[in-house]
Amino acid sequence: MNDMNKLDVTSTAFYYIVKELRKELVGGYVNNIQLVNYSDDNLVKIKVHKQKTKELIITPQVLFLTELVLPVNPDGGGLIKFLKKKLYNQRIQEINQDKNNRVVYFKLDDYYLIFEFFSNSNIVLTDSEFNIVTSKQKEEWKDRIIKKHEKYVFPQGKSVFEIGEKELLAQTKALELKECISYFVKEYNVYSGYINQAKDKKEIIKTILELYSLENAKLLLKETTTENKWIVIVIKDKEKNQTNNFFKEIANHYVKNIQINDSKENNIKKNKQESIKENQLNTRKEYEKIAKNLQLEGEVIYQYFQVIEKINEQIRIAREKKVSPEEIIKKINNYLSDNYKQLNIKSIDTKERSYILEIK
Repeated sequence: MNDMNKLDVTSTAFYYIVKELRKELVGGYVNNIQLVNYSDDNLVKIKVHKQKTKELIITPQVLFLTELVLPVNPDGGGLIKFLKKKLYNQRIQEINQDKNNRVVYFKLDDYYLIFEFFSNSNIVLTDSEFNIVTSKQKEEWKDRIIKKHEKYVFPQGKSVFEIGEKELLAQTKALELKECISYFVKEYNVYSGYINQAKDKKEIIKTILELYSLENAKLLLKETTTENKWIVIVIKDKEKNQTNNFFKEIANHYVKNIQINDSKENNIKKNKQESIKENQLNTRKEYEKIAKNLQLEGEVIYQYFQVIEKINEQIRIAREKKVSPEEIIKKINNYLSDNYKQLNIKSIDTKERSYILEIK
């Protein structure tokens, strides 16, 4: 299992990956985008703050959350720097899979961040109207173009989990069993391994519909000897699924392929870090208290970041127009009372260019 390019992920696996990412990341804020220190520069790390910072890894084949610390490349390249600048502190509003395609997209405050996990794979940033701002690479097909200023068009495909059994039977009425399997593979991107042992069309359709209604889904990394690759499939978990273990198989696969140079220089750094760690243990309780307070303050700032930015801008404009502090407080508090009742400006110091914002 040394060749990362031989990993494949079924579209059904993406369905459950997206469900898990929604629970973990929607409502969080992007606070960093980095390049993982890997030889082909294909792994991207996105740090998302939601109560605590979570790390999302994007590869050419899949995306997953991990608690493992992957080394990063400080020279992230043009795309990474551009995305970091544009997406910093953008709130993740939605995470979706496009139909039954291997395409996952994040709806942010001002942008859509789209990941394509087919062909050569791609990362595409569009504005809120799906006009392409930038992409990892330019691509062109007969029905769609990935290029700056072009309108982003999702690949063709159908959403199998939105269609009932009767309609699926009607669609495949004239097809023989093998033709029916090929139909679902081609039209709905269903992995043939899920259905190629079915005895009839009803069993095929029942199997497919059940795949999209598992209460406890589990990702399994399976070796396919005929195709000489590994594939991520979905199976029913006999025990209640644990979030921390959901991406474990995938994360372990990639970590095994990331080589960290254990040179003399690294050993020196390691010894120094261990010495520092030993000293820090003596004041551990004090550090934990400080960290907890900082986390609480950070969460409040993240929660009201955008409205605070608006308040700052309005105060700046009013100060330039030489509006009195009393009048500024009155106007802003009128706005807050209608939109953010838990917030209130207590005072403004124009000389120090500061103000006190009360959060109830």
